[in-house]
Amino acid sequence: MDCFDAFQVVSLSLFLAIFFGRTYRLRQTGTEVIRLGSGKKGFSQLLEKGFLVFFPLWIFEILISALHLDIQFLPDILVRPLFIGIAVRAAGAALVFAAILLFVGALVSFKSSWRIGIDTIAPGGLITTGVFSRSRNPIFLSMDLFFLGTFFIYGSLFFGACFIAMALGCHFQIRQEETFLRQRYGERYSLYLTQVKRYI
Repeated sequence: MDCFDAFQVVSLSLFLAIFFGRTYRLRQTGTEVIRLGSGKKGFSQLLEKGFLVFFPLWIFEILISALHLDIQFLPDILVRPLFIGIAVRAAGAALVFAAILLFVGALVSFKSSWRIGIDTIAPGGLITTGVFSRSRNPIFLSMDLFFLGTFFIYGSLFFGACFIAMALGCHFQIRQEETFLRQRYGERYSLYLTQVKRYI
């Protein structure tokens, strides 16, 4: 295990600890955070629920790569590095670090309004301050950065495909959320759309 492997394991552990810790804390206050597939049908519901399979697979492959485990369930062409270089790996580590900072900043700004999926039953308030004054979707942006950074660190086709799938999935989800938020918050959200960009 080299320094990049160690960094990847530590950053992933930190991200998961923050994610599950914040989810647990909000549930203790009566807030249902995980709303994947809520009120949706067809492709939209499949996409959200498919994330529950896709994300653990990505985590598992990170651990296999970082810990150099003698396990391989994917074809060799998917896990063989396409490129290797300290500069690229360092750039990847910087992106992962930035992703964690952005994720924490977004959770702080979100307060109790954080949801995973579209909550049609008890959505939180519209958040436009803090990190959200710079990006309308800092959580999705942080996920994109984390996945891109992981691809740079390991350079395999699998992690590259995961980044593309995450970026496309996040964009589709963002468009769905924008429709919902327009209906929910009306003029306030429409004004916010003109003031802050979708990503950055």
